[in-house]
Amino acid sequence: MQAVINRALATKSGGVFILRIEDTDRARLVPGAVAEIIEALKWLGVEADEGPAGSGPYAPYEQSERLPLYSAAAVQLIADGHAYRCFCTPERLESVRQAQAARGMPTRYDGMCRALTAADVAERIARGEQSVVRMRVPSGEAITFHDLARGAITIQSTEVDDAVILKSDGFPTYHLAVVVDDHFMRVTTVIRGEEWISSTPKHILLYRAFGWTPPRFLHTALLRDAKGRKLSKRTGDTSIGYYRSQGILPEAFRNFLTRIVWFHPESKDVYDPSDFTSHFELRQLSVSGPVVDPALLLHINGLYMRRLGPDVLFERVSAHLRELSAQGEGFADTFEGATGEVITREALETFITAFTADRAKAIRILSLEPERFKRLVDVLIQGRVYYDEFFEPPAADKLTAQMEAPSAVRAFLEVMRERHDQLVTSKASWDAFVRDYAARIGLKPGKVFMTLRLAVTGTAMSPPLFEVLQLLSPDNVRRRLTLTIDRLPSDA
Repeated sequence: MQAVINRALATKSGGVFILRIEDTDRARLVPGAVAEIIEALKWLGVEADEGPAGSGPYAPYEQSERLPLYSAAAVQLIADGHAYRCFCTPERLESVRQAQAARGMPTRYDGMCRALTAADVAERIARGEQSVVRMRVPSGEAITFHDLARGAITIQSTEVDDAVILKSDGFPTYHLAVVVDDHFMRVTTVIRGEEWISSTPKHILLYRAFGWTPPRFLHTALLRDAKGRKLSKRTGDTSIGYYRSQGILPEAFRNFLTRIVWFHPESKDVYDPSDFTSHFELRQLSVSGPVVDPALLLHINGLYMRRLGPDVLFERVSAHLRELSAQGEGFADTFEGATGEVITREALETFITAFTADRAKAIRILSLEPERFKRLVDVLIQGRVYYDEFFEPPAADKLTAQMEAPSAVRAFLEVMRERHDQLVTSKASWDAFVRDYAARIGLKPGKVFMTLRLAVTGTAMSPPLFEVLQLLSPDNVRRRLTLTIDRLPSDA
Protein backbone atom coordinates (compact mmCIF):
# COMPACT_ATOMS: atom_id res chain seq x y z
CA MET A 1 0.00 0.00 0.00
CA GLN A 2 2.83 2.39 0.88
CA ALA A 3 4.32 1.83 -2.58
CA VAL A 4 1.07 2.91 -4.25
CA ILE A 5 0.89 6.06 -2.12
CA ASN A 6 4.58 6.85 -2.66
CA ARG A 7 4.21 6.45 -6.42
CA ALA A 8 1.17 8.73 -6.52
CA LEU A 9 2.83 11.37 -4.34
CA ALA A 10 6.02 11.36 -6.42
CA THR A 11 4.02 11.73 -9.64
CA LYS A 12 1.79 14.46 -8.23
CA SER A 13 4.64 16.52 -6.77
CA GLY A 14 7.15 15.98 -9.56
CA GLY A 15 9.34 14.03 -7.15
CA VAL A 16 11.16 10.71 -7.26
CA PHE A 17 9.98 7.38 -5.86
CA ILE A 18 12.94 5.45 -4.42
CA LEU A 19 13.03 1.71 -3.81
CA ARG A 20 15.64 0.94 -1.19
CA ILE A 21 16.39 -2.61 -0.05
CA GLU A 22 16.78 -2.75 3.71
CA ASP A 23 18.69 -6.03 3.97
CA THR A 24 20.81 -5.51 7.06
CA ASP A 25 19.03 -8.19 9.11
CA ARG A 26 21.07 -11.05 7.70
CA ALA A 27 19.17 -13.73 9.61
CA ARG A 28 15.94 -12.86 7.78
CA LEU A 29 17.27 -12.71 4.23
CA VAL A 30 15.19 -14.65 1.71
CA PRO A 31 16.90 -15.67 -1.56
CA GLY A 32 15.19 -14.08 -4.55
CA ALA A 33 13.15 -11.68 -2.42
CA VAL A 34 14.51 -8.54 -4.11
CA ALA A 35 13.60 -9.82 -7.56
CA GLU A 36 10.11 -10.67 -6.28
CA ILE A 37 9.65 -7.17 -4.87
CA ILE A 38 10.71 -5.55 -8.14
CA GLU A 39 8.45 -7.85 -10.17
CA ALA A 40 5.50 -7.26 -7.82
CA LEU A 41 5.83 -3.47 -8.17
CA LYS A 42 6.10 -3.82 -11.93
CA TRP A 43 2.95 -5.97 -12.04
CA LEU A 44 1.12 -3.45 -9.86
CA GLY A 45 2.17 -0.57 -12.10
CA VAL A 46 4.04 1.36 -9.41
CA GLU A 47 7.66 0.92 -10.47
CA ALA A 48 10.24 3.03 -8.66
CA ASP A 49 12.21 5.77 -10.40
CA GLU A 50 15.40 4.75 -8.60
CA GLY A 51 16.44 1.49 -7.02
CA PRO A 52 18.41 -1.73 -7.41
CA ALA A 53 16.75 -2.60 -10.73
CA GLY A 54 18.36 0.39 -12.47
CA SER A 55 20.73 3.26 -12.00
CA GLY A 56 20.40 6.32 -9.82
CA PRO A 57 22.47 9.14 -8.33
CA TYR A 58 22.48 7.58 -4.83
CA ALA A 59 23.42 4.00 -5.66
CA PRO A 60 23.88 1.46 -4.29
CA TYR A 61 20.30 1.05 -3.09
CA GLU A 62 20.94 -2.13 -1.07
CA GLN A 63 21.89 -1.22 2.50
CA SER A 64 24.24 -4.21 2.78
CA GLU A 65 26.44 -2.44 0.22
CA ARG A 66 26.56 0.82 2.21
CA LEU A 67 28.17 -0.43 5.44
CA PRO A 68 31.12 2.05 5.56
CA LEU A 69 28.63 4.93 5.61
CA TYR A 70 26.82 3.54 8.67
CA SER A 71 30.05 2.67 10.46
CA ALA A 72 31.33 6.23 10.05
CA ALA A 73 28.01 7.61 11.29
CA ALA A 74 28.17 5.44 14.41
CA VAL A 75 31.74 6.56 15.14
CA GLN A 76 30.62 10.19 14.86
CA LEU A 77 27.75 9.64 17.27
CA ILE A 78 30.05 8.04 19.83
CA ALA A 79 32.56 10.88 19.52
CA ASP A 80 29.81 13.46 20.03
CA GLY A 81 28.39 11.64 23.06
CA HIS A 82 25.13 10.61 21.39
CA ALA A 83 25.95 6.88 21.36
CA TYR A 84 28.06 4.41 23.29
CA ARG A 85 29.44 0.89 23.06
CA CYS A 86 27.59 -1.85 24.93
CA PHE A 87 29.29 -5.12 25.91
CA CYS A 88 26.30 -6.82 27.56
CA THR A 89 25.93 -10.45 26.55
CA PRO A 90 22.67 -11.87 25.19
CA GLU A 91 22.38 -13.92 28.37
CA ARG A 92 22.55 -10.82 30.58
CA LEU A 93 20.06 -8.95 28.43
CA GLU A 94 17.60 -11.83 28.61
CA SER A 95 17.98 -11.98 32.39
CA VAL A 96 17.26 -8.24 32.64
CA ARG A 97 14.16 -8.59 30.45
CA GLN A 98 12.81 -11.48 32.53
CA ALA A 99 13.35 -9.57 35.78
CA GLN A 100 11.60 -6.49 34.38
CA ALA A 101 8.69 -8.53 33.09
CA ALA A 102 8.32 -10.25 36.47
CA ARG A 103 7.95 -6.83 38.11
CA GLY A 104 5.45 -5.68 35.49
CA MET A 105 7.89 -3.17 34.02
CA PRO A 106 8.49 -2.37 30.33
CA THR A 107 11.27 -4.58 28.99
CA ARG A 108 14.16 -2.45 27.78
CA TYR A 109 17.89 -1.98 28.16
CA ASP A 110 18.85 -0.93 31.68
CA GLY A 111 21.77 1.33 30.75
CA MET A 112 24.52 -0.83 32.26
CA CYS A 113 27.18 0.36 29.77
CA ARG A 114 26.14 4.02 29.53
CA ALA A 115 28.79 5.14 32.05
CA LEU A 116 31.77 3.26 30.62
CA THR A 117 34.79 5.53 30.09
CA ALA A 118 36.84 5.61 26.90
CA ALA A 119 39.55 3.71 28.77
CA ASP A 120 37.06 1.02 29.87
CA VAL A 121 35.87 0.61 26.30
CA ALA A 122 39.40 0.41 24.89
CA GLU A 123 40.40 -2.19 27.48
CA ARG A 124 37.40 -4.42 26.77
CA ILE A 125 37.89 -4.18 23.02
CA ALA A 126 41.57 -5.12 23.53
CA ARG A 127 40.41 -8.23 25.41
CA GLY A 128 38.40 -9.21 22.34
CA GLU A 129 34.95 -8.62 23.85
CA GLN A 130 32.10 -8.22 21.37
CA SER A 131 30.12 -5.00 21.47
CA VAL A 132 27.22 -3.18 19.83
CA VAL A 133 26.61 0.55 19.54
CA ARG A 134 23.56 1.99 21.30
CA MET A 135 22.09 5.46 20.95
CA ARG A 136 22.10 7.57 24.12
CA VAL A 137 18.53 8.77 24.73
CA PRO A 138 18.33 11.96 26.85
CA SER A 139 16.25 11.80 30.00
CA GLY A 140 13.28 13.97 30.94
CA GLU A 141 12.48 15.19 27.46
CA ALA A 142 9.27 15.38 25.42
CA ILE A 143 9.96 14.43 21.80
CA THR A 144 7.42 15.85 19.36
CA PHE A 145 7.08 15.26 15.63
CA HIS A 146 4.39 16.02 13.08
CA ASP A 147 2.58 13.25 11.23
CA LEU A 148 1.00 14.42 7.96
CA ALA A 149 -2.20 12.45 8.58
CA ARG A 150 -2.32 12.40 12.40
CA GLY A 151 -0.96 15.80 13.40
CA ALA A 152 1.45 16.40 16.29
CA ILE A 153 2.59 13.32 18.22
CA THR A 154 4.54 13.61 21.46
CA ILE A 155 6.36 10.76 23.19
CA GLN A 156 8.32 11.11 26.42
CA SER A 157 11.97 10.08 26.28
CA THR A 158 11.35 7.84 29.31
CA GLU A 159 9.37 5.63 26.92
CA VAL A 160 12.28 5.38 24.47
CA ASP A 161 15.07 2.89 25.15
CA ASP A 162 18.72 3.09 24.19
CA ALA A 163 18.25 1.12 20.99
CA VAL A 164 21.05 -0.76 19.25
CA ILE A 165 22.02 1.15 16.10
CA LEU A 166 25.08 -0.87 15.02
CA LYS A 167 25.32 -4.61 15.65
CA SER A 168 28.45 -6.55 16.55
CA ASP A 169 28.70 -7.87 12.97
CA GLY A 170 29.07 -4.31 11.64
CA PHE A 171 25.57 -4.16 10.16
CA PRO A 172 23.30 -1.28 11.22
CA THR A 173 19.81 -1.69 12.57
CA TYR A 174 16.88 -0.03 10.83
CA HIS A 175 17.07 3.02 13.10
CA LEU A 176 20.55 4.12 12.03
CA ALA A 177 20.42 2.95 8.42
CA VAL A 178 17.12 4.63 7.58
CA VAL A 179 18.17 7.97 9.04
CA VAL A 180 21.56 7.97 7.29
CA ASP A 181 20.12 6.87 3.95
CA ASP A 182 17.16 9.26 4.03
CA HIS A 183 19.58 12.13 4.61
CA PHE A 184 22.12 11.25 1.94
CA MET A 185 19.45 10.24 -0.59
CA ARG A 186 17.71 13.59 0.07
CA VAL A 187 14.42 11.95 0.99
CA THR A 188 11.79 14.57 1.77
CA THR A 189 8.79 12.38 2.67
CA VAL A 190 8.72 9.02 4.47
CA ILE A 191 5.53 6.96 4.19
CA ARG A 192 5.49 3.83 6.34
CA GLY A 193 3.17 1.77 8.56
CA GLU A 194 1.91 2.93 11.95
CA GLU A 195 3.97 0.25 13.70
CA TRP A 196 6.91 2.65 13.26
CA ILE A 197 5.31 5.53 15.19
CA SER A 198 6.93 4.42 18.45
CA SER A 199 10.34 4.34 16.74
CA THR A 200 10.08 7.79 15.17
CA PRO A 201 11.32 9.61 18.33
CA LYS A 202 14.55 7.61 18.05
CA HIS A 203 14.93 8.81 14.49
CA ILE A 204 14.16 12.41 15.48
CA LEU A 205 16.90 12.22 18.11
CA LEU A 206 19.37 10.82 15.58
CA TYR A 207 18.57 13.57 13.07
CA ARG A 208 19.14 16.10 15.81
CA ALA A 209 22.40 14.48 16.88
CA PHE A 210 23.72 14.68 13.32
CA GLY A 211 22.44 18.22 12.84
CA TRP A 212 20.21 17.17 9.94
CA THR A 213 16.67 18.27 9.03
CA PRO A 214 14.20 15.36 9.32
CA PRO A 215 11.90 14.52 6.39
CA ARG A 216 8.13 14.70 6.60
CA PHE A 217 6.51 11.60 8.13
CA LEU A 218 3.25 9.86 7.37
CA HIS A 219 2.31 6.62 9.10
CA THR A 220 -0.41 4.67 7.34
CA ALA A 221 -2.90 2.61 9.32
CA LEU A 222 -2.33 -1.10 9.58
CA LEU A 223 -4.60 -3.13 7.34
CA ARG A 224 -7.07 -5.28 9.27
CA ASP A 225 -9.35 -8.22 8.61
CA ALA A 226 -13.13 -8.22 9.10
CA LYS A 227 -12.68 -8.89 12.85
CA GLY A 228 -10.41 -5.89 13.31
CA ARG A 229 -7.25 -7.95 13.67
CA LYS A 230 -3.96 -6.90 12.09
CA LEU A 231 -3.80 -8.50 8.67
CA SER A 232 -1.35 -11.38 8.63
CA LYS A 233 -0.89 -14.73 6.94
CA ARG A 234 -3.11 -16.22 9.63
CA THR A 235 -5.98 -13.78 9.09
CA GLY A 236 -5.70 -12.92 5.39
CA ASP A 237 -2.86 -13.15 2.93
CA THR A 238 -0.60 -10.10 2.78
CA SER A 239 1.44 -10.95 -0.33
CA ILE A 240 0.82 -9.52 -3.78
CA GLY A 241 1.78 -12.92 -5.19
CA TYR A 242 -1.23 -14.52 -3.51
CA TYR A 243 -3.76 -12.11 -5.01
CA ARG A 244 -2.02 -12.34 -8.36
CA SER A 245 -2.28 -16.14 -8.33
CA GLN A 246 -6.00 -15.84 -7.55
CA GLY A 247 -6.55 -13.95 -10.78
CA ILE A 248 -6.95 -10.45 -9.36
CA LEU A 249 -6.18 -7.92 -12.09
CA PRO A 250 -3.32 -5.54 -11.21
CA GLU A 251 -5.36 -2.43 -12.00
CA ALA A 252 -8.19 -3.74 -9.79
CA PHE A 253 -5.84 -4.52 -6.91
CA ARG A 254 -4.22 -1.09 -7.11
CA ASN A 255 -7.66 0.53 -7.16
CA PHE A 256 -8.69 -1.57 -4.15
CA LEU A 257 -5.62 -0.54 -2.13
CA THR A 258 -6.37 3.15 -2.62
CA ARG A 259 -10.11 2.64 -2.06
CA ILE A 260 -9.68 1.22 1.45
CA VAL A 261 -7.55 4.15 2.65
CA TRP A 262 -9.15 7.03 0.73
CA PHE A 263 -12.62 8.11 -0.33
CA HIS A 264 -13.12 9.35 -3.87
CA PRO A 265 -14.70 12.85 -3.94
CA GLU A 266 -17.53 11.40 -6.05
CA SER A 267 -17.85 8.29 -3.83
CA LYS A 268 -16.68 5.99 -6.62
CA ASP A 269 -15.43 2.48 -5.92
CA VAL A 270 -13.78 2.16 -9.31
CA TYR A 271 -11.59 4.93 -10.75
CA ASP A 272 -8.41 5.40 -12.74
CA PRO A 273 -5.05 5.73 -10.93
CA SER A 274 -4.87 9.30 -12.23
CA ASP A 275 -7.95 10.13 -10.13
CA PHE A 276 -6.17 9.10 -6.95
CA THR A 277 -2.98 10.88 -7.96
CA SER A 278 -4.82 14.10 -8.79
CA HIS A 279 -7.25 14.30 -5.89
CA PHE A 280 -5.72 12.66 -2.83
CA GLU A 281 -4.01 14.61 -0.06
CA LEU A 282 -1.81 12.92 2.51
CA ARG A 283 -3.88 14.38 5.33
CA GLN A 284 -6.98 12.64 3.90
CA LEU A 285 -5.63 9.10 4.24
CA SER A 286 -7.44 6.91 6.75
CA VAL A 287 -5.74 6.35 10.10
CA SER A 288 -8.49 4.16 11.60
CA GLY A 289 -7.38 0.71 10.45
CA PRO A 290 -8.89 0.07 7.01
CA VAL A 291 -10.48 -3.35 6.55
CA VAL A 292 -9.34 -5.62 3.74
CA ASP A 293 -12.75 -6.82 2.57
CA PRO A 294 -12.42 -9.73 0.08
CA ALA A 295 -15.97 -9.08 -1.15
CA LEU A 296 -15.09 -5.49 -2.09
CA LEU A 297 -11.93 -6.66 -3.84
CA LEU A 298 -13.85 -9.23 -5.88
CA HIS A 299 -16.52 -6.64 -6.67
CA ILE A 300 -13.92 -4.19 -7.98
CA ASN A 301 -12.12 -6.96 -9.84
CA GLY A 302 -15.36 -8.05 -11.49
CA LEU A 303 -16.07 -4.51 -12.68
CA TYR A 304 -12.59 -4.26 -14.19
CA MET A 305 -12.98 -7.63 -15.90
CA ARG A 306 -16.23 -6.59 -17.54
CA ARG A 307 -14.51 -3.46 -18.80
CA LEU A 308 -11.99 -5.56 -20.70
CA GLY A 309 -14.39 -7.00 -23.25
CA PRO A 310 -14.44 -10.70 -24.21
CA ASP A 311 -11.49 -10.70 -26.62
CA VAL A 312 -9.13 -8.87 -24.27
CA LEU A 313 -10.39 -10.91 -21.35
CA PHE A 314 -9.64 -14.11 -23.25
CA GLU A 315 -6.06 -12.96 -23.83
CA ARG A 316 -5.64 -11.98 -20.17
CA VAL A 317 -7.08 -15.26 -18.92
CA SER A 318 -4.95 -17.31 -21.30
CA ALA A 319 -1.79 -15.48 -20.24
CA HIS A 320 -2.71 -15.89 -16.58
CA LEU A 321 -3.26 -19.62 -16.93
CA ARG A 322 0.05 -20.06 -18.74
CA GLU A 323 1.77 -18.10 -15.99
CA LEU A 324 0.24 -20.40 -13.39
CA SER A 325 1.40 -23.50 -15.24
CA ALA A 326 4.97 -22.21 -15.02
CA GLN A 327 4.91 -21.98 -11.23
CA GLY A 328 7.13 -24.11 -9.05
CA GLU A 329 6.58 -26.63 -6.30
CA GLY A 330 3.83 -24.66 -4.55
CA PHE A 331 1.46 -25.07 -7.48
CA ALA A 332 -1.06 -27.49 -5.94
CA ASP A 333 -1.61 -25.30 -2.87
CA THR A 334 -2.49 -22.38 -5.13
CA PHE A 335 -5.64 -24.04 -6.38
CA GLU A 336 -7.40 -25.45 -3.39
CA GLY A 337 -10.92 -24.19 -3.86
CA ALA A 338 -13.76 -23.59 -1.43
CA THR A 339 -14.84 -27.22 -1.82
CA GLY A 340 -11.36 -28.46 -0.91
CA GLU A 341 -10.63 -29.50 -4.47
CA VAL A 342 -6.95 -29.38 -5.39
CA ILE A 343 -6.19 -29.01 -9.08
CA THR A 344 -3.05 -30.72 -10.32
CA ARG A 345 -0.59 -29.33 -12.81
CA GLU A 346 -1.65 -31.99 -15.32
CA ALA A 347 -5.29 -30.89 -15.03
CA LEU A 348 -4.28 -27.26 -15.48
CA GLU A 349 -2.28 -27.98 -18.62
CA THR A 350 -5.13 -30.06 -20.04
CA PHE A 351 -7.52 -27.19 -19.38
CA ILE A 352 -5.19 -24.63 -20.99
CA THR A 353 -5.02 -26.76 -24.13
CA ALA A 354 -8.81 -27.08 -24.29
CA PHE A 355 -9.48 -23.45 -23.40
CA THR A 356 -7.09 -21.93 -25.93
CA ALA A 357 -7.85 -24.38 -28.74
CA ASP A 358 -11.41 -23.08 -29.21
CA ARG A 359 -11.27 -19.32 -28.79
CA ALA A 360 -14.93 -18.80 -29.74
CA LYS A 361 -16.13 -21.25 -27.10
CA ALA A 362 -13.81 -19.77 -24.46
CA ILE A 363 -15.15 -16.27 -25.18
CA ARG A 364 -18.73 -17.54 -24.88
CA ILE A 365 -17.86 -19.02 -21.49
CA LEU A 366 -16.32 -15.74 -20.31
CA SER A 367 -19.24 -13.67 -21.60
CA LEU A 368 -21.99 -16.00 -20.41
CA GLU A 369 -21.94 -15.27 -16.70
CA PRO A 370 -19.47 -12.47 -15.84
CA GLU A 371 -20.07 -12.68 -12.10
CA ARG A 372 -18.98 -16.31 -12.15
CA PHE A 373 -15.60 -15.21 -13.44
CA LYS A 374 -14.84 -12.38 -11.03
CA ARG A 375 -11.55 -14.14 -10.50
CA LEU A 376 -9.60 -15.56 -13.41
CA VAL A 377 -9.08 -18.72 -11.45
CA ASP A 378 -12.83 -19.38 -11.59
CA VAL A 379 -12.34 -20.15 -15.25
CA LEU A 380 -10.24 -23.07 -14.08
CA ILE A 381 -12.29 -24.12 -11.05
CA GLN A 382 -15.72 -23.91 -12.69
CA GLY A 383 -15.01 -23.58 -16.40
CA ARG A 384 -13.90 -27.17 -16.73
CA VAL A 385 -17.53 -28.33 -16.78
CA TYR A 386 -17.71 -27.12 -20.39
CA TYR A 387 -14.96 -29.44 -21.63
CA ASP A 388 -15.32 -33.17 -22.26
CA GLU A 389 -11.76 -33.78 -21.10
CA PHE A 390 -12.97 -33.19 -17.53
CA PHE A 391 -16.40 -34.82 -17.61
CA GLU A 392 -16.77 -37.84 -15.37
CA PRO A 393 -20.27 -39.34 -14.95
CA PRO A 394 -21.36 -39.11 -11.30
CA ALA A 395 -21.60 -42.20 -9.14
CA ALA A 396 -25.04 -43.79 -9.06
CA ASP A 397 -25.42 -43.23 -5.31
CA LYS A 398 -25.09 -39.45 -5.79
CA LEU A 399 -27.99 -39.52 -8.23
CA THR A 400 -30.19 -41.82 -6.17
CA ALA A 401 -29.55 -39.64 -3.13
CA GLN A 402 -31.54 -36.98 -4.97
CA MET A 403 -34.33 -39.04 -6.58
CA GLU A 404 -34.26 -42.14 -4.32
CA ALA A 405 -34.81 -44.95 -6.88
CA PRO A 406 -32.44 -45.70 -9.80
CA SER A 407 -35.48 -46.28 -12.00
CA ALA A 408 -36.75 -42.76 -11.28
CA VAL A 409 -33.36 -41.30 -12.16
CA ARG A 410 -33.20 -43.28 -15.40
CA ALA A 411 -36.73 -42.29 -16.44
CA PHE A 412 -36.06 -38.58 -15.81
CA LEU A 413 -32.71 -38.50 -17.63
CA GLU A 414 -34.15 -40.38 -20.62
CA VAL A 415 -36.95 -37.80 -20.87
CA MET A 416 -34.45 -34.95 -20.68
CA ARG A 417 -32.24 -36.56 -23.32
CA GLU A 418 -35.24 -36.89 -25.66
CA ARG A 419 -36.64 -33.40 -25.03
CA HIS A 420 -33.34 -31.47 -24.63
CA ASP A 421 -33.33 -29.80 -28.07
CA GLN A 422 -36.83 -28.38 -27.60
CA LEU A 423 -36.45 -27.31 -23.98
CA VAL A 424 -33.06 -25.55 -24.17
CA THR A 425 -34.39 -22.84 -26.49
CA SER A 426 -36.21 -21.15 -23.59
CA LYS A 427 -35.15 -20.96 -19.97
CA ALA A 428 -38.74 -20.37 -18.87
CA SER A 429 -40.10 -23.47 -20.64
CA TRP A 430 -37.15 -25.59 -19.47
CA ASP A 431 -37.60 -24.46 -15.88
CA ALA A 432 -41.35 -25.01 -16.01
CA PHE A 433 -40.97 -28.50 -17.51
CA VAL A 434 -38.52 -29.64 -14.79
CA ARG A 435 -40.70 -28.21 -12.01
CA ASP A 436 -43.80 -29.83 -13.45
CA TYR A 437 -41.98 -33.15 -13.75
CA ALA A 438 -40.89 -32.92 -10.10
CA ALA A 439 -44.49 -32.22 -9.00
CA ARG A 440 -45.81 -35.21 -10.98
CA ILE A 441 -43.42 -37.64 -9.29
CA GLY A 442 -43.78 -36.04 -5.86
CA LEU A 443 -40.24 -34.63 -5.36
CA LYS A 444 -38.94 -31.18 -4.52
CA PRO A 445 -37.75 -29.31 -7.65
CA GLY A 446 -34.30 -28.76 -6.12
CA LYS A 447 -33.62 -32.50 -6.03
CA VAL A 448 -34.62 -32.95 -9.65
CA PHE A 449 -32.56 -29.96 -10.79
CA MET A 450 -29.56 -31.31 -8.87
CA THR A 451 -29.96 -34.70 -10.54
CA LEU A 452 -29.77 -33.02 -13.94
CA ARG A 453 -26.80 -30.86 -12.86
CA LEU A 454 -24.88 -33.95 -11.72
CA ALA A 455 -25.76 -35.85 -14.87
CA VAL A 456 -24.63 -33.09 -17.25
CA THR A 457 -21.65 -31.57 -15.40
CA GLY A 458 -20.49 -34.42 -13.17
CA THR A 459 -20.36 -32.05 -10.18
CA ALA A 460 -22.71 -30.35 -7.75
CA MET A 461 -20.66 -27.13 -8.05
CA SER A 462 -20.94 -25.49 -11.45
CA PRO A 463 -22.00 -22.28 -13.20
CA PRO A 464 -25.78 -21.85 -13.70
CA LEU A 465 -27.10 -25.08 -15.24
CA PHE A 466 -29.27 -23.61 -18.00
CA GLU A 467 -26.33 -21.53 -19.27
CA VAL A 468 -24.18 -24.65 -19.29
CA LEU A 469 -26.83 -26.50 -21.31
CA GLN A 470 -26.99 -23.62 -23.79
CA LEU A 471 -23.27 -23.47 -24.32
CA LEU A 472 -22.74 -27.22 -24.72
CA SER A 473 -23.81 -28.60 -28.08
CA PRO A 474 -27.00 -30.72 -28.11
CA ASP A 475 -24.97 -33.77 -29.11
CA ASN A 476 -22.61 -33.18 -26.20
CA VAL A 477 -25.46 -32.91 -23.68
CA ARG A 478 -27.09 -36.10 -25.00
CA ARG A 479 -23.76 -37.92 -24.86
CA ARG A 480 -23.22 -36.92 -21.24
CA LEU A 481 -26.75 -37.97 -20.29
CA THR A 482 -26.18 -41.33 -21.99
CA LEU A 483 -22.89 -41.87 -20.13
CA THR A 484 -24.64 -41.08 -16.84
CA ILE A 485 -27.59 -43.37 -17.59
CA ASP A 486 -25.17 -46.19 -18.45
CA ARG A 487 -23.57 -45.85 -15.03
CA LEU A 488 -26.86 -46.62 -13.26
CA PRO A 489 -27.41 -50.22 -12.12
CA SER A 490 -28.44 -52.44 -15.03
CA ASP A 491 -31.68 -53.52 -13.35
CA ALA A 492 -32.88 -49.98 -12.71
